[in-house]
Amino acid sequence: MGLNILAAEDNEFAGLQYKKVFEKHQHSITIARDGDKCVEIYKKAVEMAGSSGKEPFNVVLLDFVMPKKNGVRVAKEILELKPGQKIIFVSAFGNGVLDDATAILKDSVEIIQKPFSLEFLVNKIENGYAMKTTH
Repeated sequence: MGLNILAAEDNEFAGLQYKKVFEKHQHSITIARDGDKCVEIYKKAVEMAGSSGKEPFNVVLLDFVMPKKNGVRVAKEILELKPGQKIIFVSAFGNGVLDDATAILKDSVEIIQKPFSLEFLVNKIENGYAMKTTH
């Protein structure tokens, strides 16, 4: 069974590349073009999941710099809805991304610094914590 992934990516080409590589590996991916849309999609998925307690996505991929809401703000809003949600920042800013974030956020997300290959990202998600069953 494939993973269910939400990615916030404002670069249309990068979004298409995410879609292509994750679907090639039999995963479902939803692309949000900005931070607001990402939170909106996430909230709708939470509503659809109902009281099951299950995270609606195995993993959420965020960039730090996005239109309308930055990645840190999006991550905070998602974690307020579902504190156990797995989040990966894919950012050129590296570990400095979370310097101004709360300690709780620092403990809840992982950072992968750009540049990286998409196959590396898929392998990281498949072989890492995102393959664990969600609760």
